Amino acid sequence: MAADAVSRSASEGVYSPEQVARGKKAYNSQCARCHGEALGGGEDSPALVDETFFKGWSGKTVGRLVEYTREEMPSDGPGKLTRRQCTDIAAFLLNANGFPAGMTELESDLDVLNQILITPKK
Repeated sequence: MAADAVSRSASEGVYSPEQVARGKKAYNSQCARCHGEALGGGEDSPALVDETFFKGWSGKTVGRLVEYTREEMPSDGPGKLTRRQCTDIAAFLLNANGFPAGMTELESDLDVLNQILITPKK
């Protein structure tokens, strides 16, 4: 993907509070056993907040985060989560990392997701 295809920042409020609630529920049922309830990581799983999150995802798109989650997670059964579930989980992760909520939901359309850049907090 060309850098100029990115048209928005996750800092612009790209998800809704309701989506965060769904994402938290999905995270707790599918991700927390490895990444921790507080997203702090586990023995073999990285933290999904703060410096560790930004080290891995800064400069990448929300689409890449969603597709990585969809294709690679959970590690003991990758591919069992839908793109919608992964989009909701991404909204939860963005919220946990200080990105603001907006008025509309984050769409699960990959073309739209690939236009939203994850940038570190200023």
